[in-house]
Amino acid sequence: MYMKKQNVIIISGATATGKSDFAIQMGREVSGEIINADIGSFYKPLTIGTAKPDWKGEAVPHHLFDIIEEPYDYTVAQYRQDVQRLCLDIWNRNNTPIIVGGSAFYIKALLYKHCAVTVNKEYVAELERSPLSNQELWNELASIDGLRASQIQPNDRYRVIRALAIFEGEKKLPSQFAETFSPIAPFHFIEYSRDREESYHRIDKRVIQMIDDGLLEEVVSLQGTKWEEFLLRKKIIGYDDLLRALQKETFALDEVIPVLQQRTRNYAKRQVTFLKKLKGQLREDLIKNSYKDCIVDHVIIK
Repeated sequence: MYMKKQNVIIISGATATGKSDFAIQMGREVSGEIINADIGSFYKPLTIGTAKPDWKGEAVPHHLFDIIEEPYDYTVAQYRQDVQRLCLDIWNRNNTPIIVGGSAFYIKALLYKHCAVTVNKEYVAELERSPLSNQELWNELASIDGLRASQIQPNDRYRVIRALAIFEGEKKLPSQFAETFSPIAPFHFIEYSRDREESYHRIDKRVIQMIDDGLLEEVVSLQGTKWEEFLLRKKIIGYDDLLRALQKETFALDEVIPVLQQRTRNYAKRQVTFLKKLKGQLREDLIKNSYKDCIVDHVIIK
């Protein structure tokens, strides 16, 4: 049976740039099937605050949306395995996998593979319950392994704790467990972006639209459930801010909205910085490894 070349298209970019619409349009043009690479969209109860597309109603098939019904950490290693399995299925249907999302750590896991490490789970649980702030935990990591600390944002509690747990489990510096360039398939990597002012304008409008669509009600429905602690720990934008606001006896939405807008703009800025670094790393590794069937691209919408 004839089969298309087994390659993948990867589309990433800052939040609210219009990646999903771009991917759907591309899917129609190349007989593609979309694979989610946005952390919030993995979780079934999170819809409005994640800007989850109406994936069931799309003509272009969508995968890895609403796959998690219980609050647990979906590791990048699990994600890589699931995407590899899905790609085989999609190629067998003579279609092209289009991986799209803004969670760059999941995107990077499809291009780089980490060494297997021992993570002390009891120590992880202990640190998750710790009264130490994110900054204090990051400072502890920096005192142990400055290189690894420099690669993690201080507010990324999950990865800081994981790095500390690797040190506890392996008795070696987390930075010693180097990643290796190992893409799951030949790829066309596209960063999809807009002018900064336009991007920030779209973010501000999206936050207001989410509130109008019922984001507060969605968060209230999760309050007091096992999802509340999980969302506060994961710091998925919008959910943790509103949960904390709800813990007060009274709060005004007009005070919360600017906070959500600013946090989202800050997140978008970090995404752009991460992707710029990733593209440079990819170009270097493609040359170093003599890869000729991969492309690193950038689409800018004016």
